Amino acid sequence: MRALTLVRQRSGSGRPRALDVGCGPGRESLLLAQTGFEVVAFDPYPEMLARARELFLGDEKAGELLARVRFECATLEEFAPALATASVDVVHAGFVLPFVLPGRFEECFAHLTRCVRPGGIFCGQFFGREDEFIRSADPGTMSCHERADLDRLLEPFEVIELEEVNRPGRIGKGRDKWWHVFHVTARRK
Repeated sequence: MRALTLVRQRSGSGRPRALDVGCGPGRESLLLAQTGFEVVAFDPYPEMLARARELFLGDEKAGELLARVRFECATLEEFAPALATASVDVVHAGFVLPFVLPGRFEECFAHLTRCVRPGGIFCGQFFGREDEFIRSADPGTMSCHERADLDRLLEPFEVIELEEVNRPGRIGKGRDKWWHVFHVTARRK
């Protein structure tokens, strides 16, 4: 919501563009479309894209909203090279960046950074080394970051909010999980 407000303040009456990375069941994509964004939403799982389309169809303005959204089936590793420079006002990467293969992370994040217009917003999460998913993952299958890594990665941005959470919590249907996550909202310089 903070990202939407920041972009709206900057873009005025024009139609802003958003990229929803790993859109899952489409909640954020729908919110973006409902608030006037043109949205490119992608996810590597066809069943998630089907759920996202169903969510849109449940809205009374489904036709109008679906006309603003393009759904793609792809991983970030597959999709990132096609991102045009300075082409979006918002990148939403909700809990997806840790699932980028470590050997491809720097390249993919560089593409994400370049696609954000000056003054545009990046919001997303990065996992720290103590996150339960990171600790239990097979080596080389998930990306994690230290605060110093984030300082370097976010250099092209003005950090608006960076919150580190390192504590027990829950996931899904109430299963216990140790979270070590950095929540980031940042504006492209």
